[in-house]
Amino acid sequence: MKAKINGVQIGYDDFGKGPAVLFVHGYPLNRKMWRRQVEPLVNDGFRVILTDLSGFGESELREDAGDLHTHADDLVGLLNYLGVGRAVVCGISMGGYVLFDLLDRYPKRVAGACFVVTRPVGDDVQERVKRAELRRALDNGETDQVREAFLRVLMTPSARKKSRSPDMREVCEWVRSAEPLSLAAGLNAIGGRKDYTSLLKNFSLPTLVVGAELDRVIHPLHSEILARHLPNCFRAVSLKGGHLVNLEKFQAFNGHLLEFLRTLVPRSRDMAEPSVPSS
Repeated sequence: MKAKINGVQIGYDDFGKGPAVLFVHGYPLNRKMWRRQVEPLVNDGFRVILTDLSGFGESELREDAGDLHTHADDLVGLLNYLGVGRAVVCGISMGGYVLFDLLDRYPKRVAGACFVVTRPVGDDVQERVKRAELRRALDNGETDQVREAFLRVLMTPSARKKSRSPDMREVCEWVRSAEPLSLAAGLNAIGGRKDYTSLLKNFSLPTLVVGAELDRVIHPLHSEILARHLPNCFRAVSLKGGHLVNLEKFQAFNGHLLEFLRTLVPRSRDMAEPSVPSS
């Protein structure tokens, strides 16, 4: 489905009924990466909302898509469009960075947060240099090389061996179809993100942290930092998978996520209320 949010077309899906759970995908993927989470949550009585960030999947690229604020604004716009006052938000990698911005600027719209293979710290010097090299490669027309570089780190060696499986085959298709301008905007948004380490203590809502032992993008140490500093962390787990842990280890991932969501239902009945608070 598509909706006009803040002036551009945004792709989304809306499944089931009940307390709302909004999923935010990672870079450079799209909302389909959450395919393994939809049915278990809907069957358990949750409303599942998936959305494409600007420039990815079926969402148009905005001129200001290189700013995380833009993506958080789109999430709020979509919740408004769907009549959802509050939702649990689950963000992976770049989606986790968008979630930080959402918590910082729209805290009343989030009933609970699930951070998946993401980190609160900003880029260090080495990472800034690496992102600059990738942007330069895109400017030089080396888009295919950049796409393949991302695939090498997104998938563990074992996952690459399973690249003929439906999940991994689709991952390859998603990355290889990402447009150069969208790739560049995403790099800018990630590289320009704020360091939230000192602000974690202010995020008092219930949280779940999921790391991945074999992740080649986000070191598991960052999940430990989140768990240590978030004041209301329900659980921090590290699954034996790579960056796409919600696909590689979907059964374990879904189990932890559902257990977390069930603890929120008794005290978050208003998550699915149609009224939209001003913010």
